[in-house]
Amino acid sequence: MTENSRSFLEKERTILFIDDDPEMLEVGGLILRRAGYSYLTATSGEAGLSSLLENRPDLIILDYMMPNLNGYEFLSEMMKNSKYKAVRDIPVILLTAASQEDIERNELFEMGLSACLLKPFGNRELLNVIDNVFILHEMRLKNKELRQKVKRTEYKYQDLIENASDLIFTLNPEGKFIFINRRLPIITGYERERWVGKDFIDLVIIEDRDYTRKNLQTTITGKSSIFEVRVIHNNGKFIHLSININPIFERGQVVGCVGIARDITEKKQLEREIIDLKNFNESIIQSMGSGLITLDLDKKITSFNNSAEELLGYSEKDVIGQPLREIFSEEDCNKLFPVIENPERGILNREMQLLTKDNNSVYVGFTVTPRFDAQKRRVGTIIAFKDITQIKQMQVEVQRMDRLASMGVLASGIAHEIRNPLAGIKTIAQTMEEEIDLEDPKHEYLSRIVRQVNRMDDLLKTIFSYAKPRQPKRKYHRFQEIAQEVVALLDNRMKSQSVKYSECYHSELPLIYVDFYQIQQVLVNLFLNALDAMPEGGDLTLEAHPKITTLHRVDRRGRPFPVQNKSALYAEVSLKDSGLGIKPEALSSIFNPFFTTKPQGAGLGLSIVYRIMAEHEGDIQVESVVNSGTIFKLLLPTEE
Repeated sequence: MTENSRSFLEKERTILFIDDDPEMLEVGGLILRRAGYSYLTATSGEAGLSSLLENRPDLIILDYMMPNLNGYEFLSEMMKNSKYKAVRDIPVILLTAASQEDIERNELFEMGLSACLLKPFGNRELLNVIDNVFILHEMRLKNKELRQKVKRTEYKYQDLIENASDLIFTLNPEGKFIFINRRLPIITGYERERWVGKDFIDLVIIEDRDYTRKNLQTTITGKSSIFEVRVIHNNGKFIHLSININPIFERGQVVGCVGIARDITEKKQLEREIIDLKNFNESIIQSMGSGLITLDLDKKITSFNNSAEELLGYSEKDVIGQPLREIFSEEDCNKLFPVIENPERGILNREMQLLTKDNNSVYVGFTVTPRFDAQKRRVGTIIAFKDITQIKQMQVEVQRMDRLASMGVLASGIAHEIRNPLAGIKTIAQTMEEEIDLEDPKHEYLSRIVRQVNRMDDLLKTIFSYAKPRQPKRKYHRFQEIAQEVVALLDNRMKSQSVKYSECYHSELPLIYVDFYQIQQVLVNLFLNALDAMPEGGDLTLEAHPKITTLHRVDRRGRPFPVQNKSALYAEVSLKDSGLGIKPEALSSIFNPFFTTKPQGAGLGLSIVYRIMAEHEGDIQVESVVNSGTIFKLLLPTEE
């Protein structure tokens, strides 16, 4: 221990205890004064901030749950408001009765929290934490600058970058290579040492250089770019690269850029081959996830894709050329044909049960549309269908899921409220334990009280575990497939309410990295809210397109999360209705549990939606005008 550290620890220290519970302040004072500390108190976050400037304590003990200004907001104000710049280095210990999952623990420590102590706790435990915080505080001040320097250079020495399957490189503002990973020789045949210090443009073929310069200039001005170029391999062949290039900022200024390039030469070759295939349409049909049957004007089957084979049990060779009535019953055929003779009716969405070759019943959603040739002459019919058995099962489970969510929130709230008095009981009992002689019979009574408090605490931990939501099982999915199942689920209700539904998907909408069923639940809740807002009918529109943006998440109370901002590719989904809208004063509360404007509503739907989006590291925003409609916008992640 250095002389400075020793003098810091040996001087008389003042502790400011901030808690809205007078009993906790009294117990804290008893413990801390006995330990030799000078003791100050404040019964609210606002009073604590005033005392902080006036008294300049050596340590702050802060309760998390307080009215008006809670522990999170106190620490945020202390660390971000320039008014408190001179006292930001004072260490803070947070006391909370909430579980680790219910507080913004990571954000609090990133802001400068020194320690977090879970209620109930003993006096020895509190004193030990205080001593450790004082010791570590001095060490943190000395190590802070060193950690910042290490962090700025750490990325250069990561094996992951060197051994990545993609070409990774950095450029200076003039577009010259600073760093190139080991992938360059594999992709281009050139040794990377030859290119360090040279212009990136020189690697690109002449025809693509102007386009490349434009994208590099965009990046140098502070914006990300995604583009494709051709480079010359050492053997003289062209290599196609897909490049994602992002600016590197230092103190707000662009000091270069980092790029990730993927060899897509093989992909380009495949694209050209597909264009040349005579049976291009047939290959698309066979690769579809939905069953697809095409008919000629005589209602004979002309194609029968793989999904149709798997779903219905017939092979393509058994049904090609056969009339549809040989495969489906007369009743089923009559359900499929009504729009064929009247093309002006457009697409007809329906549900029905079909019998497979093995006489098994399967529930499908299907569309029937006329098929036209290049001259817009009708040449047949297209029947597309998909197994929606699981959707039907989901209809039964929707109410059950809502009840479970309510129980989880209620259990968490009850457990939190019980923990606060338990903390006081345990602290007082342990304090009295030290004051009573070990031979006194009353000493055993106090020991029993402490044991029973610990037992109750274990029970509360079990309740918290029950209330914790399931973690999402994330995989890559097509958003269109998730939306189609939700639309199929609610199609009958939309028709019964005379709601006109439309959708639009960007042609290059990326796969989303989500839990299929949780995002499906999000859409169901949003669709139901939209339908409830349009009891007399209206327009409902779903749109989705790719978007590169920086996620600025805020919690349901409107406060921003202090997370590191990073640009990434998302799928932005907008659901717009023409309903009643939401009053401005209610917008800030719609994601709160049990907040509802519906007479029979439970107030949990949007709360669950918000929780699912937060767990997916996505975002949800809402815009609404009374009597004009509401737009919910989702940002769904596209990568792990």
